[in-house]
Amino acid sequence: MSPWRLFLALPLLPLLGSCSEFKKVLPVEIRTVEVERKVPIQSRPRPVSLNNMHFYVVTEDTYVSFKKRFEEENGDLLFYAISVRDYETLALNMAELKRFIEQQKQVIVYYEKAVSPTPDAQEESK
Repeated sequence: MSPWRLFLALPLLPLLGSCSEFKKVLPVEIRTVEVERKVPIQSRPRPVSLNNMHFYVVTEDTYVSFKKRFEEENGDLLFYAISVRDYETLALNMAELKRFIEQQKQVIVYYEKAVSPTPDAQEESK
């Protein structure tokens, strides 16, 4: 071997031998830890804000005076007619919507309580 090759190989010797000087590798420890889910609770939607409605009851006897007064106050006259039976159906439908919304609200409250932190977890975090 030429002296130059030996000169270049000498710095590599400590690098090759240093692997034997590592400390003993510790075994990997695997533990299963139960972690409570932290789902942020969303704010509830803004309450419904309904506008007032006016219902006019017009009969054959009051039609002429109603038409004159209504056109002076509102302009054009337009009728939407609904029978008494259909009005009852409308009221039942509104009650059904109210029931559905209340049940949805109960489901939302149930899930909010299910994902909110328990009192024990709150004390541990403090």
